[in-house]
Amino acid sequence: MTLWIALSWAALGGSLATLLGVVAWMLVRRRRASVDVIDEEWVFDIEHYRAMETLLAQEDLVFLQSQPGYRAEIGERWKRERHRIFRLYFAELKRDFRRLHAEARRLVAHADAESADLVWMLLRQRWIFALRTANLQVRLALAWAGIGKVDATPLIELLEAMRADVSRHATLHAA
Repeated sequence: MTLWIALSWAALGGSLATLLGVVAWMLVRRRRASVDVIDEEWVFDIEHYRAMETLLAQEDLVFLQSQPGYRAEIGERWKRERHRIFRLYFAELKRDFRRLHAEARRLVAHADAESADLVWMLLRQRWIFALRTANLQVRLALAWAGIGKVDATPLIELLEAMRADVSRHATLHAA
């Protein structure tokens, strides 16, 4: 009985250590990913993300269903591929947000004391982006289940507003 308890305790301790190791690794990985640096070749273009606004539109599927030879597995494949492509765009959008945010943080670090409003702007944008990202992820999951629609427009508009703010503050502080 004591051996069984000792083995159970060792297994639990090992599982707990593994879990803590995974959590620590995820935090370190996330920290590294959040420190994106804008390379010289990177050019932000909001138009790249406009495809997200119509990528999951049901009108395309309705048209596909009306075509001769349509089968349900074609529709399922269409849905799977469109969601996969949408998620790729979504990952790029989040990466571009991190890059723009890193650039904005760089501007704040080099700004004078009169630019304290930039700090609040950054905090607000990060909070709103996190909320809209979570909302989009939930809507994406629900849309996969056939409930509701996915609208990436608010997230795209937020990213464009942030780009405009970063650009405006960069030109103000460059002069």
